[in-house]
This record gives sequence, structure tokens and C-alpha cells, in this order.
Amino acid sequence: MHRFVSLFVLSLPLAAQDAAMPPVRVLQPADPAAREQAAAMLAEALAPAAQDAATAATEATLRSALRRATERLPAGSAARVRADALGTAAIEPDALRLQLADLVADLTFRPVAEAELPAGVPGYQALDELEIRSYPAYRMVRTDMRGGGMGAFWPLFQHIQEREIAMTTPVQVDYAADNQRASSMAFLYGSPELGPLGKAGRVEVVDVPAMTVLTIGSRGYERPARVSELHDRLVQWLRTSTDWELAGSMRTMAYNSPSVGADRRYFEVQLPIRKRVPVVSERQDV
Repeated sequence: MHRFVSLFVLSLPLAAQDAAMPPVRVLQPADPAAREQAAAMLAEALAPAAQDAATAATEATLRSALRRATERLPAGSAARVRADALGTAAIEPDALRLQLADLVADLTFRPVAEAELPAGVPGYQALDELEIRSYPAYRMVRTDMRGGGMGAFWPLFQHIQEREIAMTTPVQVDYAADNQRASSMAFLYGSPELGPLGKAGRVEVVDVPAMTVLTIGSRGYERPARVSELHDRLVQWLRTSTDWELAGSMRTMAYNSPSVGADRRYFEVQLPIRKRVPVVSERQDV
């Protein structure tokens, strides 16, 4: 409940903070451990504060913990930008406590695991951070979006039931070239050896080649406004990159069924990318 209350007590809403975050850094191998350390510092300070009155000493303790935790978070990361904003925000102790609790919840967030990942497919690393991720080749069954999301889901579900193929996570939704309209939904096979390939009624089993993606993960539902916001953050980072360029249209990866509540749901927005080819200028000898 505190996640919703806090939106009204911070002068800059979290959604606005997300949109303003400069895309200057992608997740590094050491970042998850640093996030856990920062979260532990904040959680330790919050534990007694939750039982005490909002006194000046309590606020000082919280702000001290926030300063130490901020130093642990990697410069340029979304979490660091968020912590820096909290450190300079003129808000009441109760509001600060709520915001710090929200930050801890996001730093320690783990998706609800309702099914296994396919063999070799990488899993969750961090919430709300840009990440460059390599996917191996995998096999999936896909269908078009006639009838919307549920119209696509049921033919796919029927297919894996008929072939006795275990449900995996995530569910992949590919978008058209304009990144505005979902064009297909797919279930990933647990192994690329499962088969056969080809059309089977309304669905089709295909192999997806190995690829690299720029990805960012979020809580909640894949609402168009949120997907568009995250897509824009990916595009903004790519515009600053001298090493990577866009290699395809957007896709989303959804990890949870409708039985998981919004605050625990997790999905990712991804863009296929590839290494930029250096431009070699021709030199004419005189």
C-alpha cells in the first residue's frame, strides 16, 4: 500500500523520475551486489524507524543511511539517480520513510517464478536498469494477434498442451516495425531440440537465431504508456552509444500470469542491437 501513498507525498512522481533519468550507463556484473548492499543499509535504518515517532533524530538517521547507500550505488545507474533525487528532496520524515521503503523494495525485487526459463536463456538481473543481454538460439511457437492478447494466448496454450510441452517463461510479444502495434505472441520452448518446426493450424514453430538485446525491466502490467516510456529510454541510450546500433523492432517479455498482482508482476521491453561497423574513410593518395 505504501507504494501508492508515496506517489502523493514526493514532489516529483516516480514515473516522472523514470522519464528524466539520463541513459548513461548499462548494468555491469558487479551492480547486483552493490544494489543488495545499498538495500541492506537502508533496511537496517528503516527497521527501528518504523517503530519510532518521526523525530528529527530519526530523519537524520535515515538521511545518513541514504547518503551511505547512495555511495554504494553505481554512478549513472537508474537507482543512483533515484537515490540522489531523494537525497536533495525537501520532504517530511514520513514521506522520506515511504520513499526509502519503496527504493529498498525495488532494489531487492525478484520476479515471481511461475515457470522455468528455457535452456540457456538468461534471467533477471535488476529492476529498472538498462542491460545488454545475450540470448542463445531458441525455439518458439508463435501466432498473430488476431483477437488481441487472449485471442493469441489460447491457440499457443492449446498447442503446448497437445504436444505435452511444458510452459516456460517469459511470453514473448513482437511488435511491428513502427513499434506501435503488437504483431505476434510466442511461447518459448524449453529446448531447441523440441519439434517439429513449421505451421500447425494457426500457430507456427520457428527457430530464433542468437541475438543481443538492450533491455529494461519493470513492475506491473504492459500498459501502452509504460511500454512506450521504457522503449524511449532504450532508444535514448542507443542514440548516445558509439558501439551499438538498432537491429530490429521492439519486443516485450512477460514473466507472470494474471494470478500475480500488479506490484509483483514483471516484464521487460527489449530492442535487438548489434555492434556498429566502423566507417572507414577512403584516402586518395596524391
